[in-house]
Amino acid sequence: MDTLVLRVNGMSCTGCEHRIGTALRRVDGVRDVSANHTTGRVEVRIGPELADRGVITQWITAAGYVVVTEGTQ
Repeated sequence: MDTLVLRVNGMSCTGCEHRIGTALRRVDGVRDVSANHTTGRVEVRIGPELADRGVITQWITAAGYVVVTEGTQ
């Protein structure tokens, strides 16, 4: 099992953490989600059947948040 750590902008409260967690737990292969609005970090534990960071990013974006990639703020 792998852990994917992402920096996410737009989280401002525990409700945001819950919203991201709820969205990502719907994705096949996601085993656990830990989101922290204070640090802007989302940790996603994924099984071997889901190795695509893009899928996780799409779900976070669809929930209304921005995944920060290298070179963006």
